[in-house]
Amino acid sequence: MDSSVHYTLIDRPDALRVALADLAPVTSLALDLEMENSYRRYGLHIALIQVSTPERKNYIFDPLSSIDIRLLGALLTHRNTELIVHDADFDRRACFQVYRWTLNHLFDTKIAAQLCGFRQFGLGSLLKELLNIHVDKKFQTFDWLKRPIRKDALDYAARDTASLHELKAILTRRLTELGRLAWAREEFIRLETIAPAEPAEPMHYRIKKSSLLSPRQLTILRSLTVFRDQVARRLNRPVHYIMRDPILLQLAAHPPAGENALRSIRGLHPVMYRTETIRQLMQAVAQGQAAPEELHPLRKKRPPIKAGYSQRLKTMQDWRRQIAAPLDLEPYLLLSNDILQWCARNPGAPLPAPIASQLRHWQKELLWNEFQRKFIAPQ
Repeated sequence: MDSSVHYTLIDRPDALRVALADLAPVTSLALDLEMENSYRRYGLHIALIQVSTPERKNYIFDPLSSIDIRLLGALLTHRNTELIVHDADFDRRACFQVYRWTLNHLFDTKIAAQLCGFRQFGLGSLLKELLNIHVDKKFQTFDWLKRPIRKDALDYAARDTASLHELKAILTRRLTELGRLAWAREEFIRLETIAPAEPAEPMHYRIKKSSLLSPRQLTILRSLTVFRDQVARRLNRPVHYIMRDPILLQLAAHPPAGENALRSIRGLHPVMYRTETIRQLMQAVAQGQAAPEELHPLRKKRPPIKAGYSQRLKTMQDWRRQIAAPLDLEPYLLLSNDILQWCARNPGAPLPAPIASQLRHWQKELLWNEFQRKFIAPQ
């Protein structure tokens, strides 16, 4: 990896003023974030914000320092500022969740690479293949919230955005040659229309195998999940440090009879064995047992699947695969699995609005008329 990347660390108000003045006239900025997402601490934290200009002026902003990070947010959310980001979806959600910033005017190098036909489209893979830059994987689990930050970690953080402008140029050329630049632009615009909200689904529904619980067990799981989250937040530790999901499911399915039963469970955070915490956990179980029962959405009754669904779906998937092969694209990029599954379940029926909204203009032009003739038009 090139070790000559120069950058400026912005961790003082005076340095922030200088950096923002330098960046204000620039209409295209590369952006990356270093984050902590329930790995060592509770919740999501943005630890560093890296920004680079086309002239390879590289800045690392430290939001944990004394700078007013809202001033950078005003620049990044300005409609006239293009942001080059790799895998922008998560970064958009993180910025909204932590700062309530809405990032728009995006060029997502991951999406661009997918539409170019790359199967290995992680940033490290693209940098290696297209720019011969090798990323040090040891920083994938680095503690970015720890201060002071090591110089080699800052060097790593700066390199990603320093290369994004060049990566965008290469991918744009390939998309243009393939006649797919308009496809990518449509994908970027669609990404911007998605509200970067936090998950609406309750926490206990997101636990693997929670759908197997009975309605009563599910209400206990809800109460225990809220309790675990409160403990984790208080201790500033990830929820799995407090109690892993399988243990949570076990307690919901087989509520403990008393303090001794809880103390016999291994693998809990030490605070969970304290008498006061055990009492609070037993209260959470009791609240779950007294709450109105609920049925997991995955267990709610659905319309019966019409005969021949599996064969229809396979036929559609085979057809999609044949269309994708000469384009050297992953089949799922051409038509989503949601569309195929709905059409297989409802042969001959027009798409409802929520499913139809997934169709891109470029997909309609490329293959949708043929798909309709084959699978939707009345026989």
